[in-house]
Amino acid sequence: MSEDIIIIGAATPTIIRLIDDINHKTHRKINILGFLDNIVSKEKKDFFGFTILGGFEAIKKHNPSQINLINTIAGTIQKRIETTEFFLKLGYQFTNIVHPNVNIERVKMGNGNLIYENALIQPFVELGNHCVVSSNAGIAHETVIGDYCFIGPASYICGKVSIKENVFIGCGAKILPRLTIGKNVQISASALVNKSIENNKKIQGIPGREV
Repeated sequence: MSEDIIIIGAATPTIIRLIDDINHKTHRKINILGFLDNIVSKEKKDFFGFTILGGFEAIKKHNPSQINLINTIAGTIQKRIETTEFFLKLGYQFTNIVHPNVNIERVKMGNGNLIYENALIQPFVELGNHCVVSSNAGIAHETVIGDYCFIGPASYICGKVSIKENVFIGCGAKILPRLTIGKNVQISASALVNKSIENNKKIQGIPGREV
């Protein structure tokens, strides 16, 4: 029996290929009903073979008990939080989408996470809710990551790191072992973090420094 899903955000075809890989390489079968996007000009348009059903309010035409949602909006953490909470308040549920080549044995995770191809997630990692782990990102053993975090492409988080909620880690950034990254921290692309970071900081450079 297939699982009906609606995708929030019609901006990248990557999610379509991810779901194709799941359907072709696993026993899980996902049926994409369409996309939701608040950009009015996109409504009822074709998006790589799928229909944009309308803005976010169009979700109300669907029974929350019969579908799951995926949120692909990741441009900013705040936008991802706002869109996700809009649907949660209406009673809709989110599902995890994990590429088949990612080993998640002995990994603990919440709901609504997107994990793209070739991500490396080592044993005893804990991942919260509504996170994005991009292609070729690495998360080493015993790292704990809070809700609504974005782990950029080819970034690497070493072992036993604690990352609080709403953290953005840019493409190619590196975080050394046993550090704590506070809430709402933004780490720029290619930065090297070699010390713990307090809440609400922006970090860039090698070694990473506050800006």
